[in-house]
Formats: sequence, C-alpha cells, structure tokens
Amino acid sequence: MVVALVTVGLWTALAAGSASGPHPATERPAPLDDLDLRTVTDMGSREGDELRDWMIAGAPEAVLRGAFAYDQNCSVCHGDTGLGYEEARLAFPADHRSCTRCHRPDNVREMSFETMMERQHDLFDVGDPPALRGPGALAAFATDEALLAYTKATMPRYQPGRLDDEGYADLVAFMRWIASPP
Repeated sequence: MVVALVTVGLWTALAAGSASGPHPATERPAPLDDLDLRTVTDMGSREGDELRDWMIAGAPEAVLRGAFAYDQNCSVCHGDTGLGYEEARLAFPADHRSCTRCHRPDNVREMSFETMMERQHDLFDVGDPPALRGPGALAAFATDEALLAYTKATMPRYQPGRLDDEGYADLVAFMRWIASPP
C-alpha cells in the first residue's frame, strides 16, 4: 500500500510538471500518433512513457492513478498511450516484436518451444488489442458503467479481476481521458 501511494505521488508530481517532468500542455513532445516517427532501438522504445506523462499533465487524481494502473496492467497489450498492439510492440525488444502470444505472470521468462507446447494451458492468444484512443475508440461503451463492467470482467486478459474496484474505476477515468482529451 505504501509503495502504491508513493508511486501515485510520483505520478502526481510528474503530472504537475517540473523542469525534468513532462512537457507543458502547450508543447507536444515527439509525435503523439505517428508511430513511424518514434525512436525504436533493439531494446524497444520508451517514448510512449514520456507521451503518456504529457497526456495526463494536469489531470484529476483518478486519471493519474488510472495512468499508473494502465502502465502496470494494460500498456503491454494496448500500447503506452493507448494506440493498440501496434504501439505496444514498439516497446518490445526487437526479437519479440512479431510475438502474438504472452506468458502468464507466473511463467518463467524464457521457455523452449517444447515447454510451451506442453504448457498450452498457461499461454493465451492476445488477439489484436484495440486502440483505446483515436477515432471510434471506446465507441462500443456508451457509458462508464458499461466500460467498467467489461474491463473488470475481461482485463487484463491474462488475469481478469486482478485489480480492486477503485483500480478499475481509475482505469476507466484514464481511458476516457485519453479517448476524449479535454
């Protein structure tokens, strides 16, 4: 609990802005939506983290907490700023960018192909995680209640229901914030 509060406090300080924090709301860092212009190394891109920090600058507390929960639970599939799996892959090491299956958290970091075939029940197909911002994002969810119910029941795909009610409510606040910027 203390670690979570300290981390949320750090996100709050970043969102408030500082000389080393996110850019002011009037200055856009790097390209926000053009994934082709992001710098991607063999170890993956970290520009999405900076862009997400910029997107939440000045946001309400629930959005800041939701951004942290999103980073920890959702960005691996939906991308650092919510542009979907195409963006998420940019953060992967080069040799994992064509991967379409993920490991559950308790699986060993690397498995042989034979071990993966033996443990099919421990793997899942991530499909094509959709963008959570941009044209039509979240259009299937007319209300926050519908988005909350769906998210609680199905996300994260590898362990649905792993967050508490407040965590899911904060995620909804963050998703609505990035889907429809103020």
